[in-house]
Amino acid sequence: MRRSRLPPRFLPELTLCLFLPLMAAGALAATVESLWARLAAQDQAQGRFMQELLDEQGELIERSSGAYALLKPGYFRWEIDYPDRQQIVIADDVLWHYDIDLASVTRRAVDHDGRFTALDLLARSSDELADRFSVEVLDGDRFRLVPQFAQAGFSAVILSWDEDRLVAMDVQQRSGQTLSLVLSPDAEAPALTAADFAFVVPEGVDLQTAIEN
Repeated sequence: MRRSRLPPRFLPELTLCLFLPLMAAGALAATVESLWARLAAQDQAQGRFMQELLDEQGELIERSSGAYALLKPGYFRWEIDYPDRQQIVIADDVLWHYDIDLASVTRRAVDHDGRFTALDLLARSSDELADRFSVEVLDGDRFRLVPQFAQAGFSAVILSWDEDRLVAMDVQQRSGQTLSLVLSPDAEAPALTAADFAFVVPEGVDLQTAIEN
């Protein structure tokens, strides 16, 4: 029986149909790898933030703003200056929570085996994250990460980048609420050191909870 042959004019189209999906898959993998590379390169960051908590219908529940700083591994500072004044500092495996308006400080050990938060994405190693999240590439420099482990305190998070700077995180809570975080990194700020995260309990402030050294 004689085999039919495709006319020569169809061969380029067939080659493209077979090859283009492979190209797309390769481009997608490279884009996902670029996400992990950019997260790995975020060894320190600082700037301002604006945070909004939205309900299931997208209605605003609360809004706050302030400053943040991050230094890998293990140093973090979150300072809220609106609507109230609070500081959260992590250094040397100790978490300090200073409520300035109430003049009280809570001090406790960092629980490394506890719930994984969205901000842990900035603190953990990229190799660990790549093994624990699936990634969907959205339009532009936006990525949707879905945790594949039970300890995650959220169902998904969308990371938005401006070149190598992380500028937004939209955290989809398991409750249905959304935490929308806009970051304004300060590229001109001096390099951070561990000393920038030292916390001293202000005089006259109540230390409510203490841990032994």
